[in-house]
Amino acid sequence: MQTNQQRVHPGSKIIQQLKKWRSILSPVAAIIILGIFLYWIWNYREIIRSTFNEVGILRIVIIVLLIWLSLILSVFTFTILIRDKGYSFTFIDGYHSLNLSQLASMVPGKIWGFAGLAALLWSKGISKVDSILIIFLNTLIMLSACTIVGISGLISILGWGYTIICLLPFLFLLVGRDWLDKIRQKYYPESSHLPSTLALLKVLFLGIVIWIIVSSCFTWLFYASEGRGVVPFWIVTGAYAAGYLGGYLSILAPSGLGVSEGLVTLILGPYIGTDKIMAVAISFRIIHTIVIWFNILITIILTSIQARKKI
Repeated sequence: MQTNQQRVHPGSKIIQQLKKWRSILSPVAAIIILGIFLYWIWNYREIIRSTFNEVGILRIVIIVLLIWLSLILSVFTFTILIRDKGYSFTFIDGYHSLNLSQLASMVPGKIWGFAGLAALLWSKGISKVDSILIIFLNTLIMLSACTIVGISGLISILGWGYTIICLLPFLFLLVGRDWLDKIRQKYYPESSHLPSTLALLKVLFLGIVIWIIVSSCFTWLFYASEGRGVVPFWIVTGAYAAGYLGGYLSILAPSGLGVSEGLVTLILGPYIGTDKIMAVAISFRIIHTIVIWFNILITIILTSIQARKKI
């Protein structure tokens, strides 16, 4: 018989392999991402400058604060899932974990963000099986919320049939929660129970609120850039959410860079012109990225201070 020390979790082997490749891919990917982003900014610099001038400092500050609020709510949704599974997990734990995983997810493939987040959860005493399950559930619910908010944009791209299919996984989870928990108990008895139906609905509701906030911020930026009265509010918000969903599901694009903006331009371009909507999409990406990086910087500073105190 194998002892506990001899047993190696399959997930650990995958993580070890990913870490080896990460040291090679991360610098290369970072250069490519930065190059693409800078090229876009340079190519659309005049329209972007005009967009920011039209929006004004006050609106930009409000948009930044609202995006920050959406990130804080994202931490609450993540924390709800973990605490409902019986773990002692604070808001600060969730804040730092999600910020650091955002940093990792900027590498192409999305796997780095998931792997990094899983490792951070393990370090907080959450079992490997539960960590993977929590990440899966959080991703599924947030993407379902994104689909609900972006339903108008998705219908214009995919049609009704494929759009409804995007919502089926969460509905299956909700209806079959007890049955799925029995399967979990059978194959992974060491893991904790699935989040309650109430917790799942809470997270979905908060997820919808988050996507309404972010999509509304984009819409406000769009309307401030000569878009007001041209396109209905629900189409603009739906286009942004649909673009994000497409960018997230793309395999290689880091943080959906390029894919999200392309889909938004595809949906809204016919209304005010491709160049104009692309400039708005890039401008919003710049604002959103700055807010994310500011939160990442806060996490890096706070965790560094904590590490020094322990020495």
